Amino acid sequence: MENNIKNNEDFLKSITGKNTGFSAPSNYFDTAEDRFSSFIFEESLPKENSFKTPDSYFENLENEIINKAFPTKETKVISLKSRFLKIIPVASAACIALFLGITYFNTINNKAEITFDSIAQLDIENWIIENSNDLTKDDFANVLNSDIVNENDFAFAELKDDAIEDYIITTDNISILNEK
Repeated sequence: MENNIKNNEDFLKSITGKNTGFSAPSNYFDTAEDRFSSFIFEESLPKENSFKTPDSYFENLENEIINKAFPTKETKVISLKSRFLKIIPVASAACIALFLGITYFNTINNKAEITFDSIAQLDIENWIIENSNDLTKDDFANVLNSDIVNENDFAFAELKDDAIEDYIITTDNISILNEK
């Protein structure tokens, strides 16, 4: 029987001009197992598209990417009240130290009391001249007691007739009459 098959094969080869009736590309059977297992795997996959995007995914996508790329940092808030309460003791201590320092230095510098005897006569005259606009006759009258003022005190003043005449000519008559 084997001889018979061999003869049939030879007969067919002679008629067709080919070695066999079927031919396969080279290295076909080397990758056949991989192709068969991938075919079986594809058969096990569902026929429908199982991937689905959530509702409004593409509308919120840009905001989510920005939020992840640039996260917003919460700023630490320090209330002014707490800072103010921390500064109060320091400020009060500084005020007390300043007050004590000023009083200490003033007592050191002001040991000598100022009296009318220690003030120079020229200083008093300069003060009266500079501030004479602010002083009135009543102010001078209050300072000078009537016991001190005596007409004889002014006897040394000699007034010449020419000086009195010049005074009357240069001064307005109404102002002379209004003087008391």
